[in-house]
Amino acid sequence: MNKRGMIWYGRYEGWLRLLAHGVKDGDRECIIKAGRLFDVMLPDRCIVVPMPSHLGDARQMLEVASRMPGHRFVLDSLTCEPHESCYSQKKDGYAPSDFGMQFLSSALEDAPSEDFAGGIYIIDNVICTGTTASAARRAVAVRGLPSIVCALAYSPWR
Repeated sequence: MNKRGMIWYGRYEGWLRLLAHGVKDGDRECIIKAGRLFDVMLPDRCIVVPMPSHLGDARQMLEVASRMPGHRFVLDSLTCEPHESCYSQKKDGYAPSDFGMQFLSSALEDAPSEDFAGGIYIIDNVICTGTTASAARRAVAVRGLPSIVCALAYSPWR
């Protein structure tokens, strides 16, 4: 784990790159495989929060979270305003913003207390610039909760 509270399975290349793209494209086999990888990466008792895409919702990552066979509480409570992807913003010479990332914590009341023991893990398919991951962690931290972002792949921005 790096100092910014992010962990990943491996570098964004080879089969892992194909898997991360498959998740983004909604490929059923990739979603199932991603669920299995996250199952190995995360503690058994924790809260899993899917990362929203640049479209504003967490549709793909919510489906991945539902494929994890372990005993975890899935909390779909991160939202953001639809925006251009961080990769596109950086490529076009703009600094990515927080794009209105919000953590709706009212659903935490439904989470069994034993699920807090392992912490809160925000899952994503790939970390590229780290901007989305940092915004998500800040949104959760506003509620006074520590979190870790866990991704399939890490692609250092060149």
